[in-house]
Amino acid sequence: MDMSGEISLRRLEYFVAIAEELHFGRAAERLHVAQPALSQQVRQLESDLGLTLFERTTRRVALTPDGESFLRHARGLLVAADGVARAAEEIRGGARGRLRLAFVDSTAYEFVPRFLHRFREVWPDAEIELHTMSSDDQARAIVAGEVDLGIARAVPARQPIDSAVIGQDRLVVAVPSSHAVAGQRSVRLRRLRDDTFVGFARDRSPSLHAEIRAMLAGHDIQYDPAIEATEYTTIVGLVAAGEGVALVPASIRHLRLPDVSYVSAADAAASLRLVRLSRLGEPQAIVANAVAELESVAAELS
Repeated sequence: MDMSGEISLRRLEYFVAIAEELHFGRAAERLHVAQPALSQQVRQLESDLGLTLFERTTRRVALTPDGESFLRHARGLLVAADGVARAAEEIRGGARGRLRLAFVDSTAYEFVPRFLHRFREVWPDAEIELHTMSSDDQARAIVAGEVDLGIARAVPARQPIDSAVIGQDRLVVAVPSSHAVAGQRSVRLRRLRDDTFVGFARDRSPSLHAEIRAMLAGHDIQYDPAIEATEYTTIVGLVAAGEGVALVPASIRHLRLPDVSYVSAADAAASLRLVRLSRLGEPQAIVANAVAELESVAAELS
């Protein structure tokens, strides 16, 4: 018995076909192979296994007891092999696999939940691993191969990544309830010229800090937060404590805290981009599927 090589799945298919037809000619016709080739392959399978699978006479073909026993195993192996092939096809098409998604925390209140619901509805067999990261950290993690896809607010400079703007989020001003503009529907940014700002930590997200700084510079406001934090929950909490005001994406309005009011920024340019980050030449189909769903959700929210 020579078991040094792998038993061919094709030989197992041939064996099962003969076992079901109990006729070499019909099995050969069913498999679209020549009968001599079929007979040769089954004899080779018997040699590899060290088993006699069929009793052959000029009048009939029948399974031996060993053949009966092996038939159950052969069918199981073929079913398993078919499952492996289907799984591989689904991975190639992005229906299966693991998506490592990073996102800025301001998208956790509306955009990301909508995306997750949609993605899981369309691709129920795909796995999602979630990471909250600043835009700059996302870019570094993508380049390092630690995450596959990012939902960011800025495109970090000097990073070899692919990016696209998929939407815009209007800005609102989070102010203490005692603030002069609290209760107003909107406020011009220049009205905040004398206010103290609470902001996102510039060492964690220098790209976002630079964007807000440049935007406010156009309104003669020098953006230099007196207190910085790494999460918007903390930033809004500091506003509630009377430490200053904060410019935040409109979705942060879902975070309701006592002693905080949200006032829309009336200026046309008062918005932050929603940016998709991914690897250059990303080969995974699951990432392409996720990008399509990201764009669909962004379009729904625009």
